[in-house]
Amino acid sequence: MATVDELVAIKERVEQELLGRPGVTGVDVGYKEVGGERTDQIAIRVHVARKTDDIPHEERIPEQIEGAVTDVVERRYELHVATAPLDFSAQADTTHYATLEGGISMGPSRTIDNHIFAGTLGAIVIDNATHAHAALTNFHVAAVDSGWHTGDRMVQPSRIDTGVVPSDEFGAILRATLSGQVDGAVISIDPGKDSACKIAEIGNVRGTRAATLGMAVRKRGRTTGLTYGTVDGISATVNVDYGDGLGVHTLTGQLSIAADTARNALFSDHGDSGSVIVDGDGFVVGLLFAGAGASTVANPIAAVLAELNISMCIGKSIIKDLKDSRKDFVKDKEIRKELQKELVIDKRAKDIRDVFKNGEHGPVPDPGPLGPGGQAGLEQRLRAIEDQLSRLGGFVGPELRPDLVSPLTGQETLTDAETRQLRGELEQQVADAVAAKAEFDAPPA
Repeated sequence: MATVDELVAIKERVEQELLGRPGVTGVDVGYKEVGGERTDQIAIRVHVARKTDDIPHEERIPEQIEGAVTDVVERRYELHVATAPLDFSAQADTTHYATLEGGISMGPSRTIDNHIFAGTLGAIVIDNATHAHAALTNFHVAAVDSGWHTGDRMVQPSRIDTGVVPSDEFGAILRATLSGQVDGAVISIDPGKDSACKIAEIGNVRGTRAATLGMAVRKRGRTTGLTYGTVDGISATVNVDYGDGLGVHTLTGQLSIAADTARNALFSDHGDSGSVIVDGDGFVVGLLFAGAGASTVANPIAAVLAELNISMCIGKSIIKDLKDSRKDFVKDKEIRKELQKELVIDKRAKDIRDVFKNGEHGPVPDPGPLGPGGQAGLEQRLRAIEDQLSRLGGFVGPELRPDLVSPLTGQETLTDAETRQLRGELEQQVADAVAAKAEFDAPPA
């Protein structure tokens, strides 16, 4: 049976030919469906706008490609942005948030062809250029079409959801991209406007992770709120129509999310575009931008951060836990150093050295300071003292002799390599957060 990596390699070799077939909307590697139910078999999946038996034989998807099992799934992808005429009534999440956070309604202040748009502010991020807080959403939520400009103002909640221009404006487009892998935009946050590195109904963001097949995920969006699903496809290539002026775009390396229908019928719907997708531990794995029925498609978060030159903002409580851990780590290291110093100048060793310095059994080697020889050199010098003591057993019994080596050998020395390893384990969790990492690395108070 082929591995996931082998299936991805086969998919990449044949996907352009498959995408060129009539009705095909995407190709990925994911779980095969039988009778509408997911199986545990992983296959190359071909997405089509409509499944039918009434197609020419030469256009049919073969049961195997290069020995890999295939599957055909019905998925017509649509952008999950909400649009309405200017006088449309409010719907979904109409909350005006005093503190900006992920999972809430937002949209552009401008109208496009007398229509207004709504999507989701996915998460608070750090602008790597300025280290300031900013908001993450989709290109098609903030920029909408080819007529956008840097500096276009945004409103929270969206104008569909009772947002008022200009009183509810919170920032403007800093950067936006619609590339072969990312549909994203970064929005500035106006001075005096508070923000928090968390997602409504989910909590603090802990960082980012790469999504894996079968991973349980969730999201909080403007329209469907908090929903649950599973990563059921990876390395997805999908065709999505971005409308007048932009046309159909092909995005590669995407994530496919299946709704957990036992908890929610849909994972996302129109207006949820821009939501971030989070694993069970609070790590962001993707940026939601389109869907097809109960299925959702998302950009991998690593590509989003790289293209937009941003880092994920980590929740304050997470930073506090890391800093507390670092303080404990530093404190423990200092205690170990003190113990080593006390051992080197241990008063018992000093007394022994003074007593037997010119004794009949010859001079005792001076342990001296702990120098380049490190712990091994110190042990050798202490064992030399023990050897001298063993020759004086006549009047210094074993029970009276000081144990000069065991305290040292029983407590491992913290080497530079170990220090780097421990620090790396802490920084692993916030490697994508430049501002958070700077705060973490600051000397403890």
